[in-house]
Amino acid sequence: MTSTKTASYILLITIPCLLGFGILSMKNQVQGLEKQLVSINKSIQDDIKSIHVLKAEWSHLNNPSRLRQLAAKHISLNPVQAEQIINYSALPFEYESDDSRRIIAQKNISGYAEQNKGLKKLAKAQR
Repeated sequence: MTSTKTASYILLITIPCLLGFGILSMKNQVQGLEKQLVSINKSIQDDIKSIHVLKAEWSHLNNPSRLRQLAAKHISLNPVQAEQIINYSALPFEYESDDSRRIIAQKNISGYAEQNKGLKKLAKAQR
């Protein structure tokens, strides 16, 4: 009888101690997870602020008037000249041999250049 009373007392003491230890460890885990959640939320807020700043910088950098000024300053583009425009037939094709292709292309290009110069002179004369 004393052994069953002793065993029951040990169980009555051990079970609440184990439950208390389990609850304490669970509480510590929950607090750790809450700290992680707070740090993740802070990181998300920082990223959102960074995205807003980057969007503002992007809109400034892509401002059309700013891009137009930079293009005018750094790129000296001239209008396309009539001599630069050639017909499709002036291009060399792969089925022709290398030398004949080069010669034909040069003839076609020089012919179109001469034709364009003639058109340019005609346009100037009509003005």
